[in-house]
Order: sequence, then C-alpha cells, then structure tokens
Amino acid sequence: MYWPEETGNRETDSVCSATSDRLRVLVAEDSRLVAEALMFSLDTDPKLEAIGYALNGWEALEYIETLTPDVVLVGPRLTGLDPLGFCQFTHELFPNVLLIMLCERLIPAAVESAYAIGVADCVPTARSVDELLRSISDARTRQETFERGRRQAARRRPLLSLVQLGEVDARS
Repeated sequence: MYWPEETGNRETDSVCSATSDRLRVLVAEDSRLVAEALMFSLDTDPKLEAIGYALNGWEALEYIETLTPDVVLVGPRLTGLDPLGFCQFTHELFPNVLLIMLCERLIPAAVESAYAIGVADCVPTARSVDELLRSISDARTRQETFERGRRQAARRRPLLSLVQLGEVDARS
C-alpha cells in the first residue's frame, strides 16, 4: 500500500485527513504502475485527497475499513474479487462509500448492472485525467440525487401495490 506521506502511521494519517473538506479517495487497482499514476493524478486536484491504493480486492476491503475513504476508484481488472463482485460486496458492507469503476468499454448491460449494485459512476479508461477527476468530484452529488430518487420511489411503491391489488382507486 502506498501512503502519501510515507509515514506508515495509519491512525495519524487517517485522523489528520478526517478534518479535511477534500474527498478521500482510495484506489483499488491490480497494477502498481497504474495505481501510482492514478494517485499522482488525484493529488493534482485540490478537492481530492489520495489516501492510498490496494493491489487486490481483499486488501482494498481492509483499507476501506481502516482508512474510511469517501470514494473508491475501482480498476477494470481487480484481482482477488472481480470488479463488479467487489463493488457489490463493498456497497453492502460500506454503503456510504462511493464507488467509481474504471471500464475499458462501456457496455450498456454491464453499466446498468454496476449502477444497480450501487456504483456511483462508470468511467472509460480512454477518458482524460480531467474527466476522471471531474467524475470523482461530482460523484457525491450524483449519489445524493440517486438516493433521493430511490427514496421517493420506495414511498410510492406501497401505493402502487394497493392500486394493482384494486384496494385503492388510481383516479382518486
């Protein structure tokens, strides 16, 4: 795992960063070279704080628990757990952590599956670093909008069930 300050003190690093207004980002990517390049790119945005990277899914889960990131950037070929499985497992364990998947190709069915399990965004690897940084920065807003829509749909669902059962007149 890479530590931005190379202090090796997880408790101090985590506590110092917790007071920041920047989004804390953990990179989950099996290629050390790509992970380090992403970390470097993240550090160029004043709204983001690169807190480290994990080289496989199991290691990433451990770091999510100890480092409490706001966002996890998930590489397209994560080892240990496939990226979709990792995202689903992570969303169940840590529902407040935003997940952004890097995808080699945006296949509509795969993107739909990713969104259905709680992924905040899917970003093609062919995009520029600026587009990736913008996507991470905007992830919180998109997730809040999505959750608001989900809550509104859940409130309407009981009424729709009653209408379907004929217990409530839909015209009233």
